[in-house]
Amino acid sequence: CTNFYIPQTHYFKNGYALQKYPCVGIDHIYKSGLRLTEEEQQLLDNFSPELIYGKAKVKVPDKFVPATVFYDKKVLRFYGYFKQTIYESPLEYYRVRRVIIYYYLEDDSMAIYEIPYKNSALWQGMRVRRHRFPKTDQHETYNWRDLNLSQNVAVYGTVYRICDCDKFTKEWLESEGIVLNCSELLPVDPYTQKMIDQHEKEKTHGHSDLQEILPNMFIQTEIGNKQFNQLDRKILRFFAVLDERDQLYGDLRKFIIHFYLIDNTVEIREIHEENDGYDPYPVYLNRQIIPKDSAYNINSYVNLFVNSKEKKKICYLIPKDFCLGKNINIFNRLFFLYNCDIYTKSFYHQNFQMFDFTPIEVDLKKFHKRIKLPPIPPHNMFGKPEDTIQNVKHLVPKPIKRDQIKLMENENRVLRYEAMMDTPREEDRRRRFIISYRVADDQISVYERPLDGHSVLSRKFLERVRIPKPGSHPDAPCYYGPHDFYIDAIVEFFKHRFIIIDADLYVLKFIEENKHQFPQHVIDSLRKKLCHYDNSNKNDGNKRTQYNYNNSVEQTINHQASLSFHSYA
Repeated sequence: CTNFYIPQTHYFKNGYALQKYPCVGIDHIYKSGLRLTEEEQQLLDNFSPELIYGKAKVKVPDKFVPATVFYDKKVLRFYGYFKQTIYESPLEYYRVRRVIIYYYLEDDSMAIYEIPYKNSALWQGMRVRRHRFPKTDQHETYNWRDLNLSQNVAVYGTVYRICDCDKFTKEWLESEGIVLNCSELLPVDPYTQKMIDQHEKEKTHGHSDLQEILPNMFIQTEIGNKQFNQLDRKILRFFAVLDERDQLYGDLRKFIIHFYLIDNTVEIREIHEENDGYDPYPVYLNRQIIPKDSAYNINSYVNLFVNSKEKKKICYLIPKDFCLGKNINIFNRLFFLYNCDIYTKSFYHQNFQMFDFTPIEVDLKKFHKRIKLPPIPPHNMFGKPEDTIQNVKHLVPKPIKRDQIKLMENENRVLRYEAMMDTPREEDRRRRFIISYRVADDQISVYERPLDGHSVLSRKFLERVRIPKPGSHPDAPCYYGPHDFYIDAIVEFFKHRFIIIDADLYVLKFIEENKHQFPQHVIDSLRKKLCHYDNSNKNDGNKRTQYNYNNSVEQTINHQASLSFHSYA
């Protein structure tokens, strides 16, 4: 039989899936008993293999922990050093500088920290910041497998020698299968060891010169731990002035004097002011012991070889030598102490029973030298006198600053006056002019009015400009103001004399609003003239045409029109 058709057990009827029990086998031969009985069906429905075989053991997957979390705050720490070559020094050829190398397991980064030494005057602390250190030129970085004891590590041209590590680093490397080399002792700086040995030898024979070379290295051993803890970082601060005005190019300068109680050393710092003319160096005198007799300088190379017995005779400055209101001699320079801080006052009160700490008033402004400014050169007649001053004040001249408030408040305010020429010529005396004064910038312009019956256009007589008064100095001119214009007043504009004969009604209104800016005779003259015209206009009731005096030269005036100056307002 080659027909292996499998009979179907499901079929669809009217769109619904129904169950069909097979009656034939694979070979399409009818077989009885293919249909399960109810007991067999119930047995299969309730069959549970766990009752026979037991519960299946399901493996729970292990919880995944990232490497950054697992190695967080796990740092390998190595102790080492590097040698720094010292050139042109007869005392030492190289210097040993101790470092700590940190290796961070979370991201394979490293950092190098130099152990700082107090008062070493070296750049210490964090030497190389945390990042991945390059190992080769092919962008390979250091790994924890590359670090071991008694091994050199080259980082940016500096060779570091790893001598030892801490307990955690040793256990972790051994757990990873790394065989650690034997640890080494950190070497001693030869110069420091030489000075310590020399100090021990000379300690029994007399005064040692080592304290003069390295005064801060052996302070604690000489003065004792108790005194060291009490006086460490205790500083007396005085405010002083140095008067050198009796010398050539001398001046009165301010200083701050620090007295260190730990070793009786003195430091002087200068207080600089803006544009004081001195170099901006804060330290005027480095910290050192100061002899009372300025003939001795303990830090000079010559005195290093003076007899030790002679050195004992030298007296140095002590806190008792400092007193407010007195001069103190420091290397032939007299510093006047005029004040001190609160801690200094309490120190002298407790130890020397001093009570009067009244600061002495020193008026430094009074002593400042008045710098004689060079005289302003005379006006060269190019531009305005203010332009000459700007050329003196600035290398690159800047425009003159204007009074912005005055410009905004008086932007459209113009005072107009009618004037005639003060001249013996009859034809010029008949000419009439309109003088316009701009209150915003004090500039004056003059226009000539056309005469009645003459077809002559309005002409510009003078461009708008600030006009100085006759007789004023050309370098410091005195300009015309609104108080200089009143009835019958004579004004002179560049050797042309004018007589004020009339004014605009707005002029009287402006003067009434600003009475405090004008003299009384100016107000009276304008009131007498303009009030008469104002009353006559009310009585006549005639309509007068308005004449507009523009600044344009091209304006034409119809000579047949009736002109009235008072109706212009």
